[in-house]
Amino acid sequence: MTENSIVFIGGGKISRWVADQIDLDVLGFYDTDKTRSTFDSMNEAIDANADIYAIATPSSDHIHTFSDLCSRLEKKIITIEKPTFLKMKDFNDAERIINNSSNKVYPVFQNRYTLPKISVGKIYHAQARMNICRPQRYYDQAEWRGTWEHDGGVLTNQGVHTIDIIRCVLGEIKDVNFEMTTAGVNIESEDTACGILKTVDDVLVSVCMTTTCRPHNHVIDLTIFGEDGFQIITLPDDYGSGHKFFYENLPNDAIIQGMSDAKKTMQVLHDAYESAYGKSMLGEHV
Repeated sequence: MTENSIVFIGGGKISRWVADQIDLDVLGFYDTDKTRSTFDSMNEAIDANADIYAIATPSSDHIHTFSDLCSRLEKKIITIEKPTFLKMKDFNDAERIINNSSNKVYPVFQNRYTLPKISVGKIYHAQARMNICRPQRYYDQAEWRGTWEHDGGVLTNQGVHTIDIIRCVLGEIKDVNFEMTTAGVNIESEDTACGILKTVDDVLVSVCMTTTCRPHNHVIDLTIFGEDGFQIITLPDDYGSGHKFFYENLPNDAIIQGMSDAKKTMQVLHDAYESAYGKSMLGEHV
């Protein structure tokens, strides 16, 4: 085993980007697309004996890849890119696997690690905006993009980080009400989602997310209003810089977010879909 080493399962854009950001020994990438893989097989990737195995496959494949890795690795660190799992039942399955495993497992919500200190005193209200550009050509790059079964829409694919930050900064969510539509592209899931969240402290949070912004991204931010003023938290419209802190602090147990935390974030998404459509179709074949 090479100290502070990592293997990526999934050889796409996110894996390559993270590999360039982190100061770890990157042993390689495994992907079913051989043009993106430096290993010939999953067995070869496992035999590399890295400290960290990072799952960055299409979202619907996370649970299968995780189950496979966790059954074959011992005393390793396994990370899972967002959204951790699409189906809520997958979290329950994963928790059972973790309880019978010697591996440490961490969901990746990298924007948590670059947040400023909140300095508005008692919080009264908050507003979240995400106006980004994802034209039809983005979804046409891969068949799974924009599908309910494999990806979800703006709320799941892009907006999950914002929902996670809302939970992290403002506390747990007790009420969720959303409206959604698909306005600018031809996909199964939503490209626009607008709603209201209410925290356990009765703070109302307005949320507006869309991928219909043209011709480029506009803004991703969270504005918090409190007794001492207001504060705007600008969130990155790419992968941000939080991966560096996340991965370089994993070996010394500095990352505390676990599976139960990620499960709460994804529950908000499912509640939002149920509010808008009458049921959550995320992770389901439609």
